[in-house]
Amino acid sequence: MCLSLRKVNPEDVDLLYEWANDAAVRQNAFHTEPIPYENHVKWFTKTLADKSVYHYILCAGETPVGQIRLNVVDGEALIDYSIDARYRGKGYGSRLLQLIKEQVVLDKISDIIKLTGQVKFENHASARAFEKCGFTKKELEEYIQYECDI
Repeated sequence: MCLSLRKVNPEDVDLLYEWANDAAVRQNAFHTEPIPYENHVKWFTKTLADKSVYHYILCAGETPVGQIRLNVVDGEALIDYSIDARYRGKGYGSRLLQLIKEQVVLDKISDIIKLTGQVKFENHASARAFEKCGFTKKELEEYIQYECDI
């Protein structure tokens, strides 16, 4: 199955809401409480217009299987990603991280010089995905930070 990234569009609002409120996603997020729909729509609208945010949907063929968002501040892109519950445990996380490294180069996103992921200690699947893609691991007090220079 061919994997590809496409940019998030306004029609993705409900899909991203569903993924964001998945129980496992909330458990592994730094803010674990469920997200009210109205808050999500406001956030989503703002994010779509924000030039420092790059947001993509991972597709297997035509099927959306995950999402990745890069929030860029001073050349560092903080990664937020998730995989649809039906597709977890199949290697999509590491493939998604590899694809975003390539996408930054393809899209010529010159304001990104480093990709950074912050992972809770108990989120072993995400930690494995970052390590498999060659990110450098730094154990901090509250989480593990993964970094990759572009």
